Amino acid sequence: MFFWHDRRESPSGSLERCFTDSLDGVSEAPFSALNLGLHVGDDEAHVRANRDLLSAELGGVPIAWMNQVHGRDVVEVTPDSLGQVHDVDAMVTNSSDLALAVMVADCVPVLLEDAEAGVLGVAHAGRPG
Repeated sequence: MFFWHDRRESPSGSLERCFTDSLDGVSEAPFSALNLGLHVGDDEAHVRANRDLLSAELGGVPIAWMNQVHGRDVVEVTPDSLGQVHDVDAMVTNSSDLALAVMVADCVPVLLEDAEAGVLGVAHAGRPG
């Protein structure tokens, strides 16, 4: 799996960010091999396996996913709420034990950090939201 990945130190600790490509996953045509979206009609087992591959590539950290709806709602994510999927376009957390995912095609991913408060956020920016 190829992805761009970097790590930097911030006042709140180490901050990592990455972008994936669509290679080296298990999804079959017509979907890209590393399809991470449950919303496009791919086999759910394939998408979950691809998400597990990404988590493993990131050292096994659990990943929070959104059901992105081109809105403006935000949800706070904690390790206890990881199994919940919300219809939102932004997430925030103060936990360093999980990753926040945002998927984009023609929209823009936004990464936000408030180092003083120890809060990290991601947003799916575009369209009306």
